[in-house]
Amino acid sequence: MLLSTLFSLPDDLSLVDVHLENEELTLLLRSRQTSATCPECAQPSPHVHGHYTRQLSDLPCLGKVVRVHLEVRRFACRTRGCSRTTFAERFPMLTLPYARRTQRQADALKAIAFAEGGKAGTLQAKRLAMSASRDTLLRLIRSTTLPKRKTPQVLGLDDFAWKKGDRYGTLLVDLQAHAPIEMLPDREAATVARWLRTHPGVKLISRDRAGTYAEGAKRGAPRAKQIADRYHLLVNLRDAIKGSLVRYQDRLPILAAARTEPPLVSEHPTSSEEMRASSETIPLQDSEKGSRGGTERATQARPLTMVEQRRQISRANRLARYEQILTLHRQGVSQRAIARQLHVSRKVVHHSVTAGSFPERATSSRRGSKLDRYLPYLRKRWEQGCHHGLQLVRELRTQGYTGSASLVGQLLGQWRASSPLPQQPSRGKKRQAAPPLRRRLSPRQASWLFVKAKIHLDEKQQALIEQINLVDADLGELYQLGQDFVQMVKQRQSHQLDAWLLRAQHSACIELQGFARGIKRDYAAVKAGLSLPWSQGQVEGQITRLKLLKRQMYGRAKFDLLRLRVLSRASSSHHTKCA
Repeated sequence: MLLSTLFSLPDDLSLVDVHLENEELTLLLRSRQTSATCPECAQPSPHVHGHYTRQLSDLPCLGKVVRVHLEVRRFACRTRGCSRTTFAERFPMLTLPYARRTQRQADALKAIAFAEGGKAGTLQAKRLAMSASRDTLLRLIRSTTLPKRKTPQVLGLDDFAWKKGDRYGTLLVDLQAHAPIEMLPDREAATVARWLRTHPGVKLISRDRAGTYAEGAKRGAPRAKQIADRYHLLVNLRDAIKGSLVRYQDRLPILAAARTEPPLVSEHPTSSEEMRASSETIPLQDSEKGSRGGTERATQARPLTMVEQRRQISRANRLARYEQILTLHRQGVSQRAIARQLHVSRKVVHHSVTAGSFPERATSSRRGSKLDRYLPYLRKRWEQGCHHGLQLVRELRTQGYTGSASLVGQLLGQWRASSPLPQQPSRGKKRQAAPPLRRRLSPRQASWLFVKAKIHLDEKQQALIEQINLVDADLGELYQLGQDFVQMVKQRQSHQLDAWLLRAQHSACIELQGFARGIKRDYAAVKAGLSLPWSQGQVEGQITRLKLLKRQMYGRAKFDLLRLRVLSRASSSHHTKCA
């Protein structure tokens, strides 16, 4: 009786013998039942037909492996019409039919599998004297049936990456229960709407500013109130401010005084109009384009879009930095010192020094160009001094070039904008320390200051903000609008939203006007986000845990496996808290 109690044996089993051999403890168990129930007709039968022995693995005892030898009897079913002739007696409190381990060991291994995963769980089980392969642990996870959860009243949803930039899924979280309730294989609006229609009862839906989830929530739960996340509102505000500061970067304050040359990127202020004029190249007149209309007509250049203007500003900054690197390199300054002085990586410095010309950014198109096979010839003629576009096009025509002249003009424009080839310093020249250079406040740094509360700024940062406000009235207005919006979001002053939108629409900041238009399109959700306490904080935390589980499982983290681990762990932790 003492040993039976120690090993927690069911009442229908008796412990016949115990022996220890080779650090392995073996228990011999025998049934106490006088009859067994047929699994087919559910009628009891006392007629014993035969017996056999099952070998099961059990939980370890004092660090020793425990084996169970279970004597099982087969009974004959004498019920007329029953399709079963014989059947084996079953012990549901100890093990399942055809299983090779006890139910309590299976539960222990399942807990290890959910906590550690397959490979790590195998190592942990081995330390606990329970042998199981990683495939076995994953099968235990997949055999788990998730408990049914009621439809939440307050739902939060956000996406997570299966492969960043390529494929995404959706995680749904019960914000009142603090637990995820479902995973969806994609982030399509139709998938979200389908889940909401099959789970009616959601009253509030918290989401980010993505239009996909807004559309899915509207189609699946039209009566539910949507809540825009406050954090994402502030992120969108900072992006708009940073986009505006790119156009005003020549007016941002200088962080350090200059003593020697060369100048910094922003030392010579360049307006967007000047950069636009300098970057535009005169299109080449292709004589063969006259086949459509006969005569050549000059076309006026179209106005640049905001994206093209930002791209030109970015290129001008990179070109100025490239010229700085070459200037310092010619002065004999080491690459390490140049990287430290200009606040860039050594890889950027090395690439600029060895590039031979200004390294343009690669285009997004993956297709080859008609001009590719003629690039060596064009480069040779360019280095020989022939910079006339029409002349080079005529020479290419004789070699079989069938592309347009504008394609050649674009390439030559890039070469004209490039700096001359860098001159390598002589080996005997002694390297010098980099001189201190002037460096302006970058738009990215300034955008953080614009959205940060003034009480959280140090003295230097406050001085920079005051200097920015005094230099330009538009920047002062932009700073004040940003501060007012941050305060309105943090203090949930939804009644001030309409007045702020009116001020933003009449401001001089184009990006802020676009931000205000975006809020108007999502007005109801933003208004709810500024008045209700719910946010995406819980959802972001659950997404972080999901990523941890996915990375623990490496390539085995298929959708069904990851879904079981995420939802089962959340359910078990929630039940533990409730208990």
